[in-house]
Amino acid sequence: MEKTFEFADNVVGFLVNKEIDKKKIDEILSKIKDRLEVVSPICLYLEDGSGQGISIAGFLKAMEFHYSHSKELKKIAIVTDHKLFEKSMDIKDLVVPAHIKSFEKKERMKAMNWLMI
Repeated sequence: MEKTFEFADNVVGFLVNKEIDKKKIDEILSKIKDRLEVVSPICLYLEDGSGQGISIAGFLKAMEFHYSHSKELKKIAIVTDHKLFEKSMDIKDLVVPAHIKSFEKKERMKAMNWLMI
């Protein structure tokens, strides 16, 4: 199950309660593309509610999208307690010009505040 929300015109959030695999990434990216037609650049909030993290195929698909849309993505907050998912964002930060930051679930309000600054 996935829930989406917006807490500002340029901030889109996703709460995902299963592994973030390629199929789930495709669904999320479709919603991001729709939002980019309305406003750009945007900030993203992604919370891993399952604790399963992201699959390798999902990670690669997300990297491809972020690289090709780098000027349209300002900040990306990843909220997860999955350590490997958190570390993979450090790698992505080296490739994608958007500011990417990982937060633990207990820091979700800090993540939302960081996106708004």
